[in-house]
Amino acid sequence: MYAKCILLLLLCLLLTSSLTARMRNGYAPELSIARECLQLLSQRLLFEPDMSERERRKIHTAIKKHADVIAMYELTQSLLLQFKAVSPKMYALMDALEDKRGRETDVYVRFVPEQKSPMKLSGTSFFRVSPTDTDASQSRFGKFTVAIDIWICDTSLNILAHELGHTSYIVPNLAAYLSYYGNIYRSPLTATHVGHSPTDASGRMAYSFGQQYLRDRRAYKSSMGTLPRVATVMKDVKRTIYESVESRFNDLIASSVSYE
Repeated sequence: MYAKCILLLLLCLLLTSSLTARMRNGYAPELSIARECLQLLSQRLLFEPDMSERERRKIHTAIKKHADVIAMYELTQSLLLQFKAVSPKMYALMDALEDKRGRETDVYVRFVPEQKSPMKLSGTSFFRVSPTDTDASQSRFGKFTVAIDIWICDTSLNILAHELGHTSYIVPNLAAYLSYYGNIYRSPLTATHVGHSPTDASGRMAYSFGQQYLRDRRAYKSSMGTLPRVATVMKDVKRTIYESVESRFNDLIASSVSYE
């Protein structure tokens, strides 16, 4: 079962890396494997009635883990759609991001629970220089990518705008910026405001994007109404996903009974 799950993950990563550049859901590479593993785990619970209680608990834990991945994917998808509705121009700009040589660069976004996040900051953008190309950004999602993680909180979309500002400057200026970064943020005095030195152009762009998002949100509110709170969206998504998992398991039981 686990070998099949790993194969599905590799196929999904291959497919996502072959598409054109755009803003992407950072949970997308895990989605297919999560859905497939939920199906396989549910089948084990159903068709192995003599399973030990210890093994049963392990499977229930694994089911919750995969359901959480699906819930985080759906939450991220909902919030990205909100962001696009509020700031369509900013979204379109990042959807067509290119590096210094004009190569499209994907931006993978994940909204993550603060208590489960290894990050000490509410928003973090991850860049690395390709070992064979100093103008190519890469992240855990591969070459020509940027990874952005945002805490799930009431200001998640404003924080996302801020991080997109950093990204919009750094990707087309990657080699030069990393050289600047290494020179400016070496001492403990500057470590507390990494990315926001008075001379840091990426910090100024991040501030500009954040302010533009706030203006866009006010304009959206005056014409379309208030956006639902992030906590409300997350609660609704989780309820829907967990109910869906339970419903599919019940359908599997009904289907097995009908063939007996």
